[in-house]
Amino acid sequence: MHQFYQYEDISVYLDFINDQVFSGRPLSEQVAELQYLYLEESQPWVVAFSGGKDSTAILTLMFFALLGLSPAQRKNKVYVVFCDTLAEVPIYLSKTLKTIKAVQRTADQLGLPIETKIITPKTQDTFWARLLGRGYPAPNLRLNRWCTEKIKLNPFKHFAKAQFSSNESPIVMIGSRAAESVNRQAIIEKYHSSDSYFDDSDPSYRRYAPIKDWGVNDVWHLLGQRVAPGQYEDMEPWESPWGTSNIGLVELYDSTNSTSGECPLVETASSPGCGKSRFGCWTCTVVTKDKAIDGLIANGETWLEPLAKFRNFLHSTTEPSVKQLYRQDRRRDGKVSVKHGLQDEKNVEFIQGPYFLHLRKEWLAHLLTMEKDLNLAGHEASLITEDELHEIRYQWRNDPLTPDWADELPSIYESVYGKGKINFPKDDVSNFGELEAQVIDQLATQYETSADLVRKLIELEVSLNGLGKRQGLFQRIDRILAQDWGSVEHAKNKRENEKAIHYALTQDLTDIGAELDGITAMLNKEF
Repeated sequence: MHQFYQYEDISVYLDFINDQVFSGRPLSEQVAELQYLYLEESQPWVVAFSGGKDSTAILTLMFFALLGLSPAQRKNKVYVVFCDTLAEVPIYLSKTLKTIKAVQRTADQLGLPIETKIITPKTQDTFWARLLGRGYPAPNLRLNRWCTEKIKLNPFKHFAKAQFSSNESPIVMIGSRAAESVNRQAIIEKYHSSDSYFDDSDPSYRRYAPIKDWGVNDVWHLLGQRVAPGQYEDMEPWESPWGTSNIGLVELYDSTNSTSGECPLVETASSPGCGKSRFGCWTCTVVTKDKAIDGLIANGETWLEPLAKFRNFLHSTTEPSVKQLYRQDRRRDGKVSVKHGLQDEKNVEFIQGPYFLHLRKEWLAHLLTMEKDLNLAGHEASLITEDELHEIRYQWRNDPLTPDWADELPSIYESVYGKGKINFPKDDVSNFGELEAQVIDQLATQYETSADLVRKLIELEVSLNGLGKRQGLFQRIDRILAQDWGSVEHAKNKRENEKAIHYALTQDLTDIGAELDGITAMLNKEF
């Protein structure tokens, strides 16, 4: 049994903490455990905060623990970290940012060693930079689930690396609960042993899950559901320790009409997609149906309908039967790739590459139009950032398959918002534009060669122009020439012929092996 420190700052909550029981344990014991770990360990703490009910519950526990300690005992820094994926549901993002501000304001007033941090993905890793910029297909459960790592996990890793020294191993407080799902229970059972407070599976930080054994009713109990008005002096129902009301959380969860947990900040790339939760990305195509945003719409937030329709459309592009309508035949390395059937090696399936550039341009225009319309209607919504637009422009101009010599992104943006809102500097990397591209197309047709090949060779020459040393030039030319620059049908026929030859050779080797086995058996009988 650990000592429960009761410094005067905790007096408002003391009766509540001493009276209440959560998951079979007195709340006072659980707060005392957190205080013990805080005092025992010298490392900084991180509260992984998403704005959902579970992360709000663990932040409440941290406030209780710190309020019960004297100022001299509050020695370790506590970082409250929220990862803004830049694809958050606008209504959730607005509420969460207000909560973050309230947490910092109250911590400063009470002298608590809390520092809030809002982290974001690197610009080149955001959802739109990868989907619209590079043309990566929308994530799905079958394949290509790149989003979790790039926009959720990596930002935290970058934060931890920049914030903490190599000899510091921060303790990360997470709101995972075994009762959330079978998957979550399996993760907790695998990494959180009964004889340790922490999950030490990652050497860079230790996870602490204080509510892992709680049920959903325990969470709502802590957030104020069972506190009657006037039951505890100076403690209002639903009021958080940082002064905001938790009733807004109830309204959000009622709107989604779902019982799953919010998207975790610190988990693994194999964790479930977050689109089915209250606090996932509105762009999440990992799930077939986004129950969260659909629930909000059904409960009156009809202004979110355009976002839901666009998400549903992006999800539809992942269906195998329609991939060829949206994605190029070549991959970003210029190759036409194939996948052979597991049961029949002669059955060749061609692997589609990135989304067509002209479709990405249409989708960007649609995204910008949605953003403009939402804001004109009085809804605070930032669907894509200026930095992302500059990154997408760069990716289009340097697209490995169909570089955008016309440099259309500025005109797409200005067709929606008009000129002057964003300054798009003149691209001085290349002197070639739409007119030059048309000339190359005409000459390529005349001389029966690939216009894209000519463009790539010209871009290579321009990139090396003025360099005293052109080391590796011929190797780079060879790599360009090695790509599949002929017609797609020619490349496909080439792959099919290669497979046929491989299949024939494999059969020959099988036959030869069978003959050798027969000869070996005869020799064994003879001798």
